[in-house]
Amino acid sequence: MQRSLTRLRSGVHAEAPDARDALYHFWQDAWHLRDWIIAPPSPKHLHKDTLQLFKQSVALGACRDIANGVKHLHLSRGKSWTASGDYAEVTGQSVVVNMPRIEAVVNWSTGEILSNESAGDSSIRYSWTVRVNGEHVDAVELAGQAVAHWDLWLAARDML
Repeated sequence: MQRSLTRLRSGVHAEAPDARDALYHFWQDAWHLRDWIIAPPSPKHLHKDTLQLFKQSVALGACRDIANGVKHLHLSRGKSWTASGDYAEVTGQSVVVNMPRIEAVVNWSTGEILSNESAGDSSIRYSWTVRVNGEHVDAVELAGQAVAHWDLWLAARDML
């Protein structure tokens, strides 16, 4: 999950398919960590404890919904664990493209380009919006909150 968060944070500068893959992969890893923790031979109380964690954490409740939405394409059964009861979902993607400024000096009498320099670098940055509990939040920030909530829970149980 930690590596997926790192890939998500650096993926905002990747090509579109890789950036989206990093986004959805994070939600799945954050949700599947619960499956790994509650798998036998783990103590049975961990099932209830992790259920409570996901119901109390807006970020982790959103992880569950988004991961299951990606898996099933459309959530139509079961109840969301978010406070509003509505499924959390990725609702928007934005891209900012910075283009380098081209500086050229042209000899107007001959049309010859005397110099052609690029000032600045080009870059692409993706961002996503998640709707959870009726609010739109930044997906990468929400992912950071999910990891922080997991870290606190794991540390309190000497599992970190």
